[in-house]
Amino acid sequence: MNQNTMKSIPLVLLLACILISVFSCAQNDDHLVKMGTLPKKIDESSGLAVASESSLWTHNDSGAKAEIYEIGLQGELIRTLELLGVNPIDMEDMSQDESGNIYIADTGNNDKDRLKLMVYKFNVADIDNNTVEPEILEFVLPDRGLESECHFDFEAMTWSKDKLYLFTKDRCDKKDNKLILYSIPDQKGKYTAEKLGDFFWDDPEKNIKITAADISLDGKKLVLLSKDGIHFFLGYRKNEFFNGAYRFLPIKKSMKEGVVHMTDCDLYISEEARKDEKARIWKVDLCSLQFD
Repeated sequence: MNQNTMKSIPLVLLLACILISVFSCAQNDDHLVKMGTLPKKIDESSGLAVASESSLWTHNDSGAKAEIYEIGLQGELIRTLELLGVNPIDMEDMSQDESGNIYIADTGNNDKDRLKLMVYKFNVADIDNNTVEPEILEFVLPDRGLESECHFDFEAMTWSKDKLYLFTKDRCDKKDNKLILYSIPDQKGKYTAEKLGDFFWDDPEKNIKITAADISLDGKKLVLLSKDGIHFFLGYRKNEFFNGAYRFLPIKKSMKEGVVHMTDCDLYISEEARKDEKARIWKVDLCSLQFD
């Protein structure tokens, strides 16, 4: 090996790292800090919302009881809240607004046969003896029958400025690789969702499936979660989330299905249990990341 070849190796490695990650050459999980594990009764945590400065709301997904759970930041169970008057089919995500309202997306559609989807809404002030009766927001899609049926599964929802934003989980062929954004009002009622736009992933071989969503407290960052990474949408105007910059932070593949900003720096992620490991809670320090 000649001297010029030897000198070129570090440069090649550096360029490879830049291409692999927009943030650093670190291992996939270097930015994840394990906070704790969840109890056995919350083995399929599929959404997160802020409950207080020191706690979160979460829930199980398909086939779960009509209940959600308040947990500490290390995953310990604080209380179980029963949802009265509803029979969830597949709860997939949750969010909160600035007035103490909690929204739970019963929008999972794995079998692609649900025509009507629902969001449950309640205010924390209405909780009585660890029970609450939520309002129901029901919606259908404007392009059902026009788009392929494999686009109508929703595992990601977030709230912002009187609207709920829902993101599809692509169950189509890998070459499709399309994310669709819809919105509905955040008030009780029956709606036809408004389609706001499409986003196409650059690498069709990845077949990215979005599992959760959240908007930062300052409104400047949309975060979408998938099994192999965190997707950041930045610099957008109003609700045109796909018209700004896009950044990707790879993480080790697993069933990570809940995400929420506790602060503009602290991003919490929940992960479903696996055969050999309990469900877990993770934290990412967003302020340590360098966004160009």
